[in-house]
Amino acid sequence: MIIEKEIIVNKNIDNAWQVLGTEFANAHVWASPLSHSTGSGSKFNGSECNERSCDIKGMGKTKERLLQFSNDNHSLSYVVEQGMPSMVTYATNSWSLISLDQDKTKLVMKMEITLGGIMGFMMQPMMKMMMSKMGNTLLSDYKYYVENGRPSEAKLKALKK
Repeated sequence: MIIEKEIIVNKNIDNAWQVLGTEFANAHVWASPLSHSTGSGSKFNGSECNERSCDIKGMGKTKERLLQFSNDNHSLSYVVEQGMPSMVTYATNSWSLISLDQDKTKLVMKMEITLGGIMGFMMQPMMKMMMSKMGNTLLSDYKYYVENGRPSEAKLKALKK
């Protein structure tokens, strides 16, 4: 299952990359589905860490490991190594930024999720819907944070819960 999303952010690519790449370990600051995130491991191709642990509301704890990170190309990808439902046999997420002009950047996100077993087959439509919704939320939260320098209303509401 592949889920692709994109959004236009009204900031330059350097500001957008600061939040996405440089502050990779701190996604919980802007992403409303995350109650906490922290980086660990060693430096990786310019990133301060090569792993991130996340507490995701409704899912629990996940552990992600960078597969690719490029300051020059403003892109990163990671594999979710722990914390996905047992029917998920493999999950990756790739994020890339494309400069459209001086103060406009396109963010492209691509989730690839492989489901296994009869349960995976039966749950695929629901998983796709849930992950698509989460992708929309993440992109909206990211856009708001990069453009305004503070968390979105959705993130602030999530913090209160």
